[in-house]
Amino acid sequence: MKSNTKRASAYLAGMPVSISGQRGDAAAFRAAVALVRGFELSEEEALPLLSLWNKDCLPPWREHDLRHKLRCAAKSTKVPAGCLLKAERPQGRQKAHGAKAGNRTYRPDRPCKSHSTSQSVSEPTAPAEDLTWLRKKWPEFHPLTQADICTVAELRSILPDAVDLAHRHGFLRVAQVQGQRCLIITEGTFAQARRLDGQPLERGDGTCIKARNLTGSQGAFIGQGWLGETTHVLLVEGTIGLIEGLAAMLLVDTAHAWSILAATSASSRFARDAALLEQLRGKEVHIIPDADETGLDAGASWLADLQSAGVHATAHCLPKLCKDLGDVLQLPEAERQPILDGLFTTRK
Repeated sequence: MKSNTKRASAYLAGMPVSISGQRGDAAAFRAAVALVRGFELSEEEALPLLSLWNKDCLPPWREHDLRHKLRCAAKSTKVPAGCLLKAERPQGRQKAHGAKAGNRTYRPDRPCKSHSTSQSVSEPTAPAEDLTWLRKKWPEFHPLTQADICTVAELRSILPDAVDLAHRHGFLRVAQVQGQRCLIITEGTFAQARRLDGQPLERGDGTCIKARNLTGSQGAFIGQGWLGETTHVLLVEGTIGLIEGLAAMLLVDTAHAWSILAATSASSRFARDAALLEQLRGKEVHIIPDADETGLDAGASWLADLQSAGVHATAHCLPKLCKDLGDVLQLPEAERQPILDGLFTTRK
């Protein structure tokens, strides 16, 4: 094994693995960039190293997918060729604890400066054509049958009308994933699968997961397609919250036109979607974050972003023992209705 390959192997061992639903595409692309750009390895030299790293990914990538990432990475111009080789060479009497500002070690997971130029190098992310290629491998989506609508409604203990409404607006489809018939919650470039029988899906290592973002999924908020002329928006956390928000809306008598917007995860931020912020200007947004530390942090961030953009936004606290809107819907009607009425109470 030549010197470059040994150093690349050691470096790759310290990089985070790819995990589906946690920016796994970007992690795999960064690993490929490190090999073919940072260490200037050829595709054939890099593939065995990337394949070894790939064994710990959840789920592991297929070989032709790894080759595709290496080829895309080789075309990237955001990372200077050989920058990792230069960065890891001893710099004279440089102290062991780190380099001076002008000789920082480059890491593909953070911005850096090239040694040959002062121009900043932004974090490499999977190129749009790479994500588009991954989405082309999605299974074929089909409309829900009436039986499917009833199944989803029973699983979530909500009105079938809410499922039907989401289906008619194009947010719900069905497809075969991992050999199972799954509900697909989708909009644009985002799609998440959940088994219709309520059982979990499997990761590559055999562990279970209740929902899986299809490879190549991209999007921080779904439900944007029907914001239209609505004046009021209910913002919830989690894609399944889109259906639960609709179910809640159907249980409330309101004179205003409402739409439901769902963050695909607690890490979703409006900074990724400036166009959505513009779309929300002039509307009244009610935020219902999940009642855990991560959810409350997300809710505070959404509230601050919306208010900074001039959007009238209000955050609501869920009642004790209710983690999310789904739990509220499970309450007896006498307890549930005052809570829902409060969530949909608008400014006078």
